[in-house]
Amino acid sequence: MKLFVWLLLFMMNISGGFYCFATGNKPSVAGTPAWVSMNKIDYNNTKLDKEATDGYVDISYEKQILLAEQSCYYKESKRILSQAGVQNASTISIDYNPAYEKLILHTIVIIRDGKILNQLHLEQIEVLQQEKELSSFIYNGSMNAVLILKDVRKGDIIEYSYTTKGFNPIFNNKFSSVLQLGFSVPLYQYYCRMIVANGRKINIKNANYNQQPTITQQPNNQVYEWQKKDIGPITTQDYLPSWYNPFPRVYLSEFNSWKEVNDWALPLFPKGVTLSSDLQKKIKEISDSNQTDANRIKASLRFVQDDIRYMGIEMGVNSHKPANPSKVYAQRFGDCKEKSYLLCCMLWAMKIDANVVLINTDKTHELENTMPSPLSFDHATVRVKLGNEYLWFDPTIAYQRGAVNNIFFPNYEKGLVLDVTTTSLTTIPFKDLSYAKVIELYQVASLSGSGTLKVITTYMGNVADAQRYDFNNESIADLMSNSQKFYANSYEGIKADSLTFTDDENTGIFTTFEYYTIPHFWKNDKPTIKKFSFGPDVINGIFVRPKDRERTMPFRLSFPARYQEEIVVTLPEPWQVTESETHISGNFHCYNSHFYCTGNQVHLDVSYQTTHSYIDSSEAERYFTDLAEFDKSSNYQISKGDTGDVKKENGNINLIIFVITLLLVIGIIIFIRRQS
Repeated sequence: MKLFVWLLLFMMNISGGFYCFATGNKPSVAGTPAWVSMNKIDYNNTKLDKEATDGYVDISYEKQILLAEQSCYYKESKRILSQAGVQNASTISIDYNPAYEKLILHTIVIIRDGKILNQLHLEQIEVLQQEKELSSFIYNGSMNAVLILKDVRKGDIIEYSYTTKGFNPIFNNKFSSVLQLGFSVPLYQYYCRMIVANGRKINIKNANYNQQPTITQQPNNQVYEWQKKDIGPITTQDYLPSWYNPFPRVYLSEFNSWKEVNDWALPLFPKGVTLSSDLQKKIKEISDSNQTDANRIKASLRFVQDDIRYMGIEMGVNSHKPANPSKVYAQRFGDCKEKSYLLCCMLWAMKIDANVVLINTDKTHELENTMPSPLSFDHATVRVKLGNEYLWFDPTIAYQRGAVNNIFFPNYEKGLVLDVTTTSLTTIPFKDLSYAKVIELYQVASLSGSGTLKVITTYMGNVADAQRYDFNNESIADLMSNSQKFYANSYEGIKADSLTFTDDENTGIFTTFEYYTIPHFWKNDKPTIKKFSFGPDVINGIFVRPKDRERTMPFRLSFPARYQEEIVVTLPEPWQVTESETHISGNFHCYNSHFYCTGNQVHLDVSYQTTHSYIDSSEAERYFTDLAEFDKSSNYQISKGDTGDVKKENGNINLIIFVITLLLVIGIIIFIRRQS
């Protein structure tokens, strides 16, 4: 009985704890704070309505910040234009992080025919676990307050305001933010206000925006204001590089330099942390079984990449502060900063120089044009010194193989190396280790039978890493099915027979072997003519094909990309074709092809390499000219007619002959009519 009572009290205590946690996350209701500036909103402006999407238009957006109280006030207004707008805008959803933020609701109303209908009923608001990044294995504890509005109609104006109070304490009360002043949808009124206590310095940097804020001096504060009206939508083009941002924005930060950001981040990754006995045992095992630092680095990297799965619990300060490396080792999971820190701790224990490096995976070189701030980074990697050489590693990339100085590192371009000597961003050299060689061997025994295809592909660098990942995460059956679909676009009825691979862990070379049966090798234009079409299908898939050809914005290329594709068609008897070559080169890519015949084998040797990650709008016309040249010269056809002739045809030649013949016929008809 005593045990039962103790267990009951324990469960009540646990339940009570969870109840307090849950109710503590609920939003509260209060009046608009006295420090907030109230602005008049023009609800009757309609000149941007025609540019709205999703059936509603944003009328007003306000953000007001009181730094001293760590408070951010928001107010949004939108007008419903159609039934689609009723569907798309009738749910109010507010994100907040209860680890450090409180959500305070002020107003939720519907304005209809000049009447204000109150919709703020706290009991109708559901608080849901948000976790937008859970699909990326990131759990940050964010919540989502949701209210589904009732009786919303076309013409209604939905308006709501709220305050979030509390900043993430990991930033030591230093403020950073980015104000977005342009959008992909129209907005009639934008207003931002920031109240900064005297003595606090806010650094401001504009991007695609040339107006400075209005600054007003109060007795104890400086007030910054940004206002814009009738903001039209910005239309983006396709295939934009990740670093390219056409939207006007303003960077705000209390950090004065990258050195200050480094000095803030460095204590988060201390060198003197005590390691558990289990982790120390693992480090000793790696150190004793590898006689050189190069092999110790490789073994440590492989362990962290492959045995510590990627998963981040990033609640509160853990958004930027890594968990203890002993904990990460014991639980066998961690996010990028935790995997990087664990790797550094292992190397430090082996007296190997290493640093955590903060990265922005999207901004790359544009990172230098942002404002120094912890918010400028979204990733962590590692730099290791081996002899006189710096090696760069991303511990979140699994299944990397090869020599330690030939491990692929993405083209991040810029990073903040956390070190006592760091004063600025570091330019990260890029080593292009990407390479794939595809050999496609077609064979046919007769002019009426089926054929076979054998594909041998050799991968190095990041493409080898990607193949290892696929073979470790997908079944051979699924991989065969995907490969069969790829070739089915060209050869009807093709069947994948087998797929095998070899993986050389010392060189990092990954090789696949694919075997196919092509039941209908030859196609008949006429009963007496046989033809077979082929081309560099793999390289064709590497060419980027933007739909927006009149470019005002840059577009990205497949980079790094270095491919070689060799096609050999073995025929039942010796044939002859006209030898040809194609060479395309520019500032951003290089393409070469050689078509020829030896005995009963027809050969096509093709190579393609991109030398830049993007193309500026000023060079777009040249790229599309090159793309047209590739399309014109990359499709090949061998055929044999009843006369015994064999020929190679460009993929577009039949169309050209047809057009010329048609023009000649029309000309003859016109000539005859004029003569008559």
